Amino acid sequence: MSTLKQGLLLDPKITQKVFSGIEHGSLNKINALVIHQTGANTAQQTFNSYAKGGHGAHFLIDKQGVIYQTARVTQKAYHVGKIKSKCYESKSCTKVQLQNATQLLFQKGLSYSSRITNLHNHEKSKPYPDRFPLNSDSLGIEIVGSYDKLKKQYEAISPLQNSSLKWLVSELYTHFQITTADVYRHPEVSYKMATEASSAQW
Repeated sequence: MSTLKQGLLLDPKITQKVFSGIEHGSLNKINALVIHQTGANTAQQTFNSYAKGGHGAHFLIDKQGVIYQTARVTQKAYHVGKIKSKCYESKSCTKVQLQNATQLLFQKGLSYSSRITNLHNHEKSKPYPDRFPLNSDSLGIEIVGSYDKLKKQYEAISPLQNSSLKWLVSELYTHFQITTADVYRHPEVSYKMATEASSAQW
């Protein structure tokens, strides 16, 4: 079993390659995991991006199934983006919640971007799990996989990658109070291409 020390998940299966530029302050509570795909062909392309700072995730799984830790689990990473309304997406809103969500989503006179921002701000005030996870309470796991712009399709995740993902997620279960209900594909929670991480298995 892996050990957790100073934000690092230590195990022979994990290669430490932390980029301080993608760490953005203390992550005090971990409620969920968000699974992503990079849109890049290689891990190195993602590392080059991470080296510039800004957006990133806590772990990256390359095409050979090698797991890299790229940010400490005690630090926030910008990986989620603006969140959707959980009750609206799952069709579980109360009448008032539905009214609020639709009013924000379809407000006349505002750009799409402004409406999404307003809904995000409304949602983030809710406690988890009444909302989707945010950067402030989740870990991000990236899986290397290219994106075909013409087909609007992400590359299929390989058996080696899925095997590593299953192992990593199960290890994180042991260190944090999360279950399978707390693991999300990126497009579930935010406004991303539907095929991202669609073939991920955990």
